[in-house]
Amino acid sequence: MLKGCGVVALPLMLSACSWSWFGLNSPPRAAVHSTGWLSVAPARDFVYVPARDGQVSPNRIENTAMTGIVLKNDINEAVRNGIASSLQIAGFHLTEGRKVLSGSIEKFTVDDSRSPAFWTLKMRYIVIDAATQEVVFATTKTVRQKSPKFTSNTIAIEDTVRLSVDALISDPGFIKSVN
Repeated sequence: MLKGCGVVALPLMLSACSWSWFGLNSPPRAAVHSTGWLSVAPARDFVYVPARDGQVSPNRIENTAMTGIVLKNDINEAVRNGIASSLQIAGFHLTEGRKVLSGSIEKFTVDDSRSPAFWTLKMRYIVIDAATQEVVFATTKTVRQKSPKFTSNTIAIEDTVRLSVDALISDPGFIKSVN
């Protein structure tokens, strides 16, 4: 009986190492109080380049320790929703349609062959003027997020995307383009 309980309890105890609602694993928010007006393009406009090039499936993140991390939804959807959420939390108004944020996910990998795991996101952001279809801002941001090896994939993805958005909103060119 005790041996059977250990099989169930061990994964729960290991996952407790990654609980982030205590604030221990979450990266600090950028000390930026920026605002702006824009809308975030739908997920289909956030191209996941490794999937488009046939390296991985659209719902898989390349991982060094396994064949990959597979999500229920496609990576572009998870990243797009994380970007929208992070921008809204940072104080941006996402109901304006004159400027539209889209981009491409050029690289999204995790190296968890050792502890801690390192999540890398290379994101190309593009702001387009909806009336003229002109690109008014473009940049590439690469971030690397350290997280516990046994963390939740969802939490690690959200934290990595949030770190990328923090890098974006600290760029004066981006702020200028959406104001």
